[in-house]
Amino acid sequence: MKILHITPSSNGYEEVTLLANRHSQKNHLAVIEKDGEQFITGGYLIQDTPMTRTALDQIPKDFQYLFVQSFKSEPFAKSYFENES
Repeated sequence: MKILHITPSSNGYEEVTLLANRHSQKNHLAVIEKDGEQFITGGYLIQDTPMTRTALDQIPKDFQYLFVQSFKSEPFAKSYFENES
């Protein structure tokens, strides 16, 4: 699922693929894919809609993360990337 991802170091939002909302039952960070590489991230995950992009594009990139901190949306992919028994 394509989503927008933002962290303090991303300098604005970036489009990534959400692989799982949580890596495992022990590690609750999300798993994303960016440029063919998989990453575990604690960044914000945002639904990719035209309205969301329009709103974020109105805000300078260096302030987008601060704006997003005021709300949270967790897109659904699957609960865990790995299922540990």
